[in-house]
Amino acid sequence: MKLPIAIHTDEDYDRAQQRVAELNRLPESSDKEKELHALAEAMLAFELRRDDAED
Repeated sequence: MKLPIAIHTDEDYDRAQQRVAELNRLPESSDKEKELHALAEAMLAFELRRDDAED
């Protein structure tokens, strides 16, 4: 079973962005779409937490 993607630091966020770029260069597949979706959710959650902390 694969673990969910979690982003806790700016460095994690940067690595997630790099992974998205890598995935976008690969051919289409269901695994690629699942990973892109999980990365997008994790990145959004991180951005929302960061925005809340700034308020």
